[in-house]
Amino acid sequence: MKIYADILVLENCIVNFFLLTLTMKCIKYKCKTRKLIISSFIGGFYTLVLVIPKLNILAYLPFQLIIAFIMIRLVYRKTNIITLIKVLFIFLMTTFTLSGICFLFSIKQNLYLLGNSFKIEKYSVKYIMLGIMIIYIIYNRITDYVNEKLFIRNFNFKIEFEIEKKQYNFNGFLDTGNELVEPITNLPCILVEENLIKNLNFHEQNTYRIPYNSIGYGGSLNGIRVNNIKITNKKCLSEKIDAIICPCKETLSKENEFNALLSRGIVCKGDIYGKTNFVL
Repeated sequence: MKIYADILVLENCIVNFFLLTLTMKCIKYKCKTRKLIISSFIGGFYTLVLVIPKLNILAYLPFQLIIAFIMIRLVYRKTNIITLIKVLFIFLMTTFTLSGICFLFSIKQNLYLLGNSFKIEKYSVKYIMLGIMIIYIIYNRITDYVNEKLFIRNFNFKIEFEIEKKQYNFNGFLDTGNELVEPITNLPCILVEENLIKNLNFHEQNTYRIPYNSIGYGGSLNGIRVNNIKITNKKCLSEKIDAIICPCKETLSKENEFNALLSRGIVCKGDIYGKTNFVL
């Protein structure tokens, strides 16, 4: 029987990608497609040890578990060994379930007699199963992408304000976990990419220093107060608020979907001046 190494590797890559995707779905963990592909190819190339006689020693169970652990570790970033073992167990259970289904279909297409060896000579359903796996992978990627875009769209805001007779327009994203406010005025802060507001003049008279704390680090930001900032969202009417504009050196969106980050105080009712901001 002829075995084509490239087809063998490709088919096993598809199966590995499918199994890893199901495993990550089971634990509700979102991982990068690039890591899934790399991990799948590692598992796919490992199957060559089954057809290369000199590498048969690597086909024993301990080596199979090591490769499975490496595949899980690549796609699952948490380093807790107990958690990794649990994820590995789920991956193996998913693998065993798929293997059982494949074996069931193979029995339907091949004659099996008790006391005789079982040989798979016909297995046309393999391509149907691979097709189902590919459809599921594509469907899963598309739905994740669409859901992410819809989520970002729901929390997208148009930001417009004027400083020194110059108009500024940005796309902002509401960070619901961001409670950054200026401690004296209690005004919410808006982070804007630094290169977009580089013309703003910061001096001692108009500059506020806003302390912040995050996991693992802290510091302070410089910002200036801007009145009557127009905030618009598709789900609600336009409102004008007062806030602190702070320059940010980091790029806030790799895909340039937004270039400003709004704190939760932007859309919460009431502030110390009696103004009422709109609520989603």
